Amino acid sequence: MLVLFLGVLGALYFFGQRRTPEAEKGAKYYWQAISFYTGLISIYIVSHTYLDYLSQYMFWVHRFQHLVLHHLAPLLMVLGGMELIRRALPNAGQHWTSIPVILRLPVELTYRLIQHPVVAPIIFVGLIYLWLIPDIHFAAMLSQKLYYIMNWSMLLDGMLFWWLVLGPDWQGESKGFAVRLVMLIVVVVPQQLLGAYLTLTNSVVYDVYEVCGRAWPISPLADQIYGGVITWIPASMMSVLGLVLVLQRRFKYQKRQENEIN
Repeated sequence: MLVLFLGVLGALYFFGQRRTPEAEKGAKYYWQAISFYTGLISIYIVSHTYLDYLSQYMFWVHRFQHLVLHHLAPLLMVLGGMELIRRALPNAGQHWTSIPVILRLPVELTYRLIQHPVVAPIIFVGLIYLWLIPDIHFAAMLSQKLYYIMNWSMLLDGMLFWWLVLGPDWQGESKGFAVRLVMLIVVVVPQQLLGAYLTLTNSVVYDVYEVCGRAWPISPLADQIYGGVITWIPASMMSVLGLVLVLQRRFKYQKRQENEIN
């Protein structure tokens, strides 16, 4: 199912590119394509190769997998101009509004709730904490169905969050910059606290990897420390990178405003 999902996204992006006017194409256009497809391929690598197997038997590989699914890949895809997919579906808006309100409204309300600036950061960080609750993590690693639900939830939430933060829909709103800066600051601290705890604690938190056996000969505490470091530093740095990108867009927006005034 994931391969089909990635294939459809890749095809829609390709056809969206084909519909892009030549006047809009340039160096940025091709770099965006590289960014999008790099994100797409990285999802496949951590979900459908030997890395996926390792993530079920090594805690630090599991944390790397979620770093890609929740942070890196969605960020690359959004920076790659994921909105080009809309151009592959030119009549999608008309088709959507033709759906009866009783069916359409629950979906729209749910989306608005999930994408609310207050709710989105809570869900983003909350999912990280949820799947790292020892009992829930134990169950997810022993249940294939729950394992897939865990990975899908991280991927979809990552796409929604980074779309909200760095998508194109809000770029003309000056207030949007401040809101998104606050959102990114809010998600950094809880990730750092969780990563620091997993790195610095002297007790093994996740014993499921002892039950299943580790893929490589590594001590349980060392495995946990490596996983904690991945949760602590690279994941937090993704949010810091988001901050830099939002600030960059803010400066460009101010410059455009000044040029229009002058």
